[in-house]
Amino acid sequence: MKPNLIAGTLLMALTTISLALSAQIPTDQDCLGAIPVCEGYYYQANSYSGTGNYPNEIPTSGGCPGNCLSSGEKNCVWYYITVQSDGLMGFEITPNNLNDDYDWAVYDLTDARCEDIFSQVSQLQVSCNYSGTSGMTGPNGGSGVSCVGAAGSPFCAMIPVQEGEIYVINISNFSSSQSGYSLDFTMSTAQIYDDVPPEVDEIYDDEVVGCSTNEITFRWDENVLCDRVTPPHFDITGPGGPYTITDIVGVACALGGTWEKEYTIFVDPPFASNGEYELHIYALLFGIVDACNNPAEAAVHPFTLDLGAPELDDNSIEITSATCGMENGSITGITANGQTSLQYVWKNAYGTVVGNAIDLIDAPSGNYTLEVHDLNECVTYGGPYEIPEEGAPEINDENIVITASNYGASNGSITGIAVSSPVSISEYIWVDGSSNIVGSELDLNNVPSGYYELTIVDENTCEAYAGPYFVSEIGGPLTTNPSASPNVICAGEQVLLSPGVGGGSGSYTYNWTSTPAGFSSNLQNPVVVPMQTTTYHLQIFDGYIYASGDVEVNVHPLPLPNAGEDQTIPHGIYTTLEGSASLGSGDYSYYWAPVDMLEDAAAQNPQTRNLYETTPFYLTIVDEQTGCESGAPDEVVVEVTGSYLHANPSSPDSTYCIGEPIYLRANAGGGSSTYSFTWTDEGGNILSNEPEFSLVKNVAGDYTFYIAVDDGYNQAYGYVPITVKPAPEIDLGGDIHYVCVHETITLDAGNPGSAYLWSNGDTSKTVTLATTGLGNDEQQVSVNVTNAEGCQGEAGVTIIFDYDYCVGIEEIGDGIKLKVFPNPTPGKLNISMSGVKSDLKLDVRNTIGSLLGEYDFFPDGNGMINEEIDLTGQVAGIYFLIFHADDQTSAVKVLLK
Repeated sequence: MKPNLIAGTLLMALTTISLALSAQIPTDQDCLGAIPVCEGYYYQANSYSGTGNYPNEIPTSGGCPGNCLSSGEKNCVWYYITVQSDGLMGFEITPNNLNDDYDWAVYDLTDARCEDIFSQVSQLQVSCNYSGTSGMTGPNGGSGVSCVGAAGSPFCAMIPVQEGEIYVINISNFSSSQSGYSLDFTMSTAQIYDDVPPEVDEIYDDEVVGCSTNEITFRWDENVLCDRVTPPHFDITGPGGPYTITDIVGVACALGGTWEKEYTIFVDPPFASNGEYELHIYALLFGIVDACNNPAEAAVHPFTLDLGAPELDDNSIEITSATCGMENGSITGITANGQTSLQYVWKNAYGTVVGNAIDLIDAPSGNYTLEVHDLNECVTYGGPYEIPEEGAPEINDENIVITASNYGASNGSITGIAVSSPVSISEYIWVDGSSNIVGSELDLNNVPSGYYELTIVDENTCEAYAGPYFVSEIGGPLTTNPSASPNVICAGEQVLLSPGVGGGSGSYTYNWTSTPAGFSSNLQNPVVVPMQTTTYHLQIFDGYIYASGDVEVNVHPLPLPNAGEDQTIPHGIYTTLEGSASLGSGDYSYYWAPVDMLEDAAAQNPQTRNLYETTPFYLTIVDEQTGCESGAPDEVVVEVTGSYLHANPSSPDSTYCIGEPIYLRANAGGGSSTYSFTWTDEGGNILSNEPEFSLVKNVAGDYTFYIAVDDGYNQAYGYVPITVKPAPEIDLGGDIHYVCVHETITLDAGNPGSAYLWSNGDTSKTVTLATTGLGNDEQQVSVNVTNAEGCQGEAGVTIIFDYDYCVGIEEIGDGIKLKVFPNPTPGKLNISMSGVKSDLKLDVRNTIGSLLGEYDFFPDGNGMINEEIDLTGQVAGIYFLIFHADDQTSAVKVLLK
């Protein structure tokens, strides 16, 4: 199992997330774009400024030994090292201006990634120096420690390393100058300059679980350049193939990184069968190279998949041959077991389905394959198995005896032929050179000189052929009766010519010619290959006289296949091929190849499977009436353009505030270029069918939005994680405040830790407002609050300074002072009294004297009473407050709004 690496099944999803969160291309100021160390010395004329496109790769907390660079990155650059042999690694950083102060840290990424540094810095940091001393620094052995803080030596111990380990170095210019530096690795005893080709280190076949998985992840023993890792450099073979590699993805590559060592291959069709597979690496002209430009060599890496597919056992298989000309062959004895119900599919050599039971019966001779499917889309393959043909009569003419016929007589014979057959022979048919039937027994007797052919037919109408045999002539004049075997052929087939000579002196010379002209021979039995119907002429000479004769070979033309016009289709869709034929009888059978890339390879116009790379198809024609097969197949090329269907959904930001529009984009590409979109939320609710849309979330939390893209042939999926942050909640106590013109009011925007901007320019959490006291005054005040999450909120309030809300200090008697406010009031009244020596009693009455409430208040040790009563719920109007204190009574009129 791989350590600290992403499972193959999550790779595309993680890539989509990473792209949404980090859309910048890494530079050599970022760990993902680190400079590979391919030599011993580097000179940098000018220092780096800033932290690249991926800031904060190092945490800003800690200290030696866990995180020496606790102030984070400063004007930094990254270097990347693949160790080639065990030993000590050291280097020296020498500023061009010796007054500059450089710091550095080394991290072990053998089993980790750049993004792990931030969260695992104490585990990954192997050496670090943050000395405040200017000038040369580095792990050159000048100190015995591996981590030096601000007050220590600028030098550290050399770093023990082992072959195959991977390190990155971060060098920061604390001085922020532009003078540059030199970097020297030559004191290292380990070989750290990469001159070894990259190799595939591991294939994670145990992570391919379940059928219909279309991806497998593998790992190189070092990083290789992203832009060289493309589908043409790879091939996968195994059960259920051939496989088309539709894409190869590396996480760092998807982020725009330069190099990566772990990649996921996507294939079509998906893996669906247990068994042995092979990953092929090809050494192309612009091949795969590591960070130091060492090319990967061609290699084959076997791996095994156990997907839970059905188990097939053919150890007890029984194959029954098919009788000649009949469909009575069978394949039985195979057993299969699986986790679900099984389905069986038998196919012949052309990919046509011929059976759906585990036993194949009533089949003609030929080759067959068995597919066992389960309900989990798993497939196990068996075969090919061959059903042989048997039962055709066999003719043995090794002991044949041909007896010549006397001149002018019919006493020739052909005997001694042996016939074997598992069934009864129903018919013997002898024909002469003119196709006349001259015999119906195995032995042919009492025939004149000439050519004879034998056809044997058994009770199953299966036939066997022999001949032609020539019965010569004894005595008489010189004669020739030339023949051709066979005399009816398809263009380009071979024909044996025989002279059929008899009589004369018995010593002959031969002269063959043809019409159309072009053939001549002095052989007794020449072999010819006519391309059209041809008459062959023979002249013989026995030393005294000449004789001549002719024979015609009837040549059927080869059907001419036409596979149609080349096509261009988008990536990942299917198309229909258009086959036709000419010449011949017009009754044709069509045979397309490659069979595995077609739905029905025996159809005239077959549909292809989904294609992911340019594919040639070949059409062969057979004339059903003549049996002639086209010569070279005709080719049609289906060119596949574009790329695989993909969806890389994104949003301009990963974090939004409540009420802020969230913008989502599908970013679909590849495939047919005609897409339909379905956006859904975590609950499967459809949100939109547009490629781009926006929505608003009014509840803080983490959300995930999913996109399904369909191009009419395939579907691609992706998702975007979004965090909605809460907005500040601002409570200024209502929309309007009434305040006595002689008083102040303090407003509190709440939300501690936020940034504040009041309409009067104040940036404090609270603001205190007042007026001149010269007259009534109305003020509008608002505040904008930005909380720690960057979300903003606004609120406003109207402050009315009004004399009607002032209650003067009224003398009740004996030095008691009373104040009631606000007046008018929306409901609540504040009562303040001083100089009270005994308990206070308050009656509240309406204008007709009805008692609405009674209150008892008690002074504190200073003779003070501060209380509140609430008239909320009473109808608006005039009310009277009647106070009784120290034998004194006073009434106050208040207005309830």
